[in-house]
Amino acid sequence: MKARILLSALLTVILGCGAVAAQGLVRPTALQPGDTVAIISPASACKARFVTGACGVLRSWGYVPVVWRHALGKHGSFAGTIEERKSDLVEVISDPSVKAVLCSRGGYGSVQELCEMDLGLFARNPKWLIGYSDITAMHGAITSQGVMSIHGPMAEHLTKFSGTDSCSRALRNILSGNMPHYKIAADHRNHHGRASGLLLGGNLALLNSFTASPIDMLSRYSRGGDVILFVEDVGESLERLNRFFYTLRVNGTLDRIKGLIVGSFSDVKYTDDFPHVYDMVESIVAGYDIPVAYGFPTGHTDANYPMVEGAWVTLIVDDSGAELKF
Repeated sequence: MKARILLSALLTVILGCGAVAAQGLVRPTALQPGDTVAIISPASACKARFVTGACGVLRSWGYVPVVWRHALGKHGSFAGTIEERKSDLVEVISDPSVKAVLCSRGGYGSVQELCEMDLGLFARNPKWLIGYSDITAMHGAITSQGVMSIHGPMAEHLTKFSGTDSCSRALRNILSGNMPHYKIAADHRNHHGRASGLLLGGNLALLNSFTASPIDMLSRYSRGGDVILFVEDVGESLERLNRFFYTLRVNGTLDRIKGLIVGSFSDVKYTDDFPHVYDMVESIVAGYDIPVAYGFPTGHTDANYPMVEGAWVTLIVDDSGAELKF
């Protein structure tokens, strides 16, 4: 499955730039050569070699990386105390010289500093924030404040592939103002159809954990019915994933969304109930008359294509596969 996705994922770009509003959400201004990109660690501690590698990639792209004060810190499993991580986040968002923010890694703890800060800061200072996994909490906070963000590769990925793989190139294109256009091969479980809406989502466990909170982007936007949801996860049991998807069903999210993108579910701890996690998902969503794309290359995998949270997209699923147009 992974090999097929890697071979079939096709990346193209369409031109777009500047700070603009799309269906109510603001797209941060495209970066220019010489712009500053701050690196922070809002969750777990990150290995210094990955931060160093990410700095090298950002320089090769023409940007000026700045490793913020506590990005290489360590406080237990975290990169710093809640106050230290919060201060880094507030500083980089408030600093007008910082044009984008790269989270070094996810792990655990991003929500901690969000509980201690004025979330309106994101709306007053729109700029790209990049990350995935635990950084889903950050995306929830930012998009809930009406600003787009990037669910995508972080320091380890940029270091591993030296910023030259297709996922890294897609990230570079988005930062420079070019929105992506993805095509992947068909999965036999797919639901055919076409729908448009705001692209929202990320780590399924995180999305469930902040339901009905100020950073619950799904509740905020899905009530209008115009949401394309994408989900991914890592290291969860099939039982817990089943509960997470049923939460989306019982809280009405699946009834309101226009389309569903099912990304990578890595290192699943299987039971005897389903041969594959996608079969479990299909048992829950089979009755919904919306396009569903299985096997989308996003999540805890080398094929982790950046997804622009809050962007207006069109999802097309047919016999040839799935297409996501920004």
